[in-house]
Amino acid sequence: MLMQDGGDFRGSQRFAILAILFLLCSLSTSFSQPVHAVEAPYEAVEICDYVDQLEFNGTLANESVHWQTSLGPRVPGTNASEMFRNSVEENLTQWNVSMHEYTVDNLTFTNVEAVLEPVGADNNTPRVVLVAHYDTRNVAERDSDENRTNEPIIGANDGASGAAALIELARIIPPMELDYEVELLFTDAEDQNYTPHRFFGAEKWAEDQTQQEINRTAAFIVLDMIGDADLQLTHIWPGNGALWSTIPPLAEALGMVENKTDCNGEIGVKIFDQNTSIGVYDDHVPALNIGIRAIDLIDIRFGPGAQAFGGYWHTHEDTPDKVSAESLGTVGRMVELGLRSGAWLVSNSTQEEPTEPLNSSENEEDIKEEIETQTYPLFALVAALSVGMLLLFMAFLGWTIRKQS
Repeated sequence: MLMQDGGDFRGSQRFAILAILFLLCSLSTSFSQPVHAVEAPYEAVEICDYVDQLEFNGTLANESVHWQTSLGPRVPGTNASEMFRNSVEENLTQWNVSMHEYTVDNLTFTNVEAVLEPVGADNNTPRVVLVAHYDTRNVAERDSDENRTNEPIIGANDGASGAAALIELARIIPPMELDYEVELLFTDAEDQNYTPHRFFGAEKWAEDQTQQEINRTAAFIVLDMIGDADLQLTHIWPGNGALWSTIPPLAEALGMVENKTDCNGEIGVKIFDQNTSIGVYDDHVPALNIGIRAIDLIDIRFGPGAQAFGGYWHTHEDTPDKVSAESLGTVGRMVELGLRSGAWLVSNSTQEEPTEPLNSSENEEDIKEEIETQTYPLFALVAALSVGMLLLFMAFLGWTIRKQS
């Protein structure tokens, strides 16, 4: 009987070890997959056929950053804010530009929408919406000078960089003669110091959309804080997985992905990392909540060696000398490549389940705005799960030994 008990004990050990190894292998396999590994409703396109056509000028975009910051802080209701809007209306002559004013919680703000439709467009024409907020923070709560924390910032990166990219895209898109609609949405009141944090402009835009407009929107892409010289773009959640799946091929084609060959046969550098996922609530969330495929292209580490939402972010150091024409050009060219190649047009033969709306209480209470962001590299998840499973096995082994004794 004792011999039999000993055999059962050794059998239990072998079974437990095999079970743990199987679980670890399964976890490692699933977490090593790219976060964008979903079946997308977007058709594959020959991206490299369009690279030689790219015209986005990072220097011109950077000049816009300098001009915007020269106006001063573009806080809603200020002359600087109005001057920016007037300039958009005066200069985007090939676009249908409209102003949309709202008042919410005693805050009056104005979105700017610029629309370019193809010849023969109707209510079913697909559209791509490119988005950037043009307002700047009304306080500098992270500034090292406590005497200036209540002063508004000029927002060269956090504000002007995304808006500058849209303005440069507005210059080069009309000659493309795309067969789908493009909307440039300049949102207001994205960065105002309210608790809980609100994305006022994006929320009102979402409220104004009809079901038909929602259905025909193929992509909603936010550009925010894209001017840092040390550009580090990652996968951002929440965000539509299918739309995210279109970004790595575009980035690889332009040499933005480490160890991947670009369209010129050169090895890319680490600018875009799809396998690191970071939680950010931004202007893309209201669009997600109404069922539009939306993502956020944002670099949340601003400045040399900065941590997530650190460095120059929300300080008076967010100045134009910290913004890089090269970084603006890198992101702008990637967006231009997506437009020219038709990467964001949805296949008529492929359908996707609607996006689940995000829980508003999670947005307001659990996340507590962007600052409480967390970064989850996949290897860290695997390591944590491996340690957890090992501890579980050790506990099981100890329990078995005690039982046998």
